[in-house]
Amino acid sequence: MISLASIIQEVLNTMIIHDISMTLADGMLTYPKDVPYSRTLQRDMAQGDSSTVSVMNSSVHVGTHLDAPTHFISDGYNVESIPLDHLYGKAHVIDCRGHEAVTAKVIEKQLPESPERILLKTDNSAEVKKHPEGPFNPKFVYLAGDAAQLLVDRGCKLVGIDYLSIDQSGNPEKASHHILLGNNVTIVEGILLADVVPSNYFLSCGPLKMAGAEGAPCRAVLIEYPC
Repeated sequence: MISLASIIQEVLNTMIIHDISMTLADGMLTYPKDVPYSRTLQRDMAQGDSSTVSVMNSSVHVGTHLDAPTHFISDGYNVESIPLDHLYGKAHVIDCRGHEAVTAKVIEKQLPESPERILLKTDNSAEVKKHPEGPFNPKFVYLAGDAAQLLVDRGCKLVGIDYLSIDQSGNPEKASHHILLGNNVTIVEGILLADVVPSNYFLSCGPLKMAGAEGAPCRAVLIEYPC
């Protein structure tokens, strides 16, 4: 008889984990006007100290990060209050390559029946893989407002995109931020999808639990598992 433990172990042995997080490093790609990431040493064993301690300084919207409603919605909740069921569970990576913007027309036929967590793979992915330190491209592929509204209407809890913003650069309306965050849909920005095949995965996307913050860096991974 096959035991439950052996079944679980077999599943664990066959899992493939994709790290879709940007590495925080000096000189990394940064959104214009945001404080760039930097790391200095407060103590250093190489200099005779008893331990090594790093100090980091940056915008909370650095690298792969989450946006909570208070990023644009004044009476929304902060990052420490994002529901955990937004951050962990089945996710679907949608192929949006070849389009200058992700519109409702681009995604509507690709959405699963219950699209709780949707990650958008666009032409941004290949560019970020090729140029992880930038320069920043103001013509990056973004999520159009009609697509954001479609995702809200379909009951989506989390939407991720493969650049540092989900909205069009230079557009003051920030339609997708307002539509998604105004409906308590968590936004993940700066995910790396160049080496990820569009399909179904298990998403783990835990942000730093920062009191009062409107966003936070996170470590995002996709787990490929037998279905």
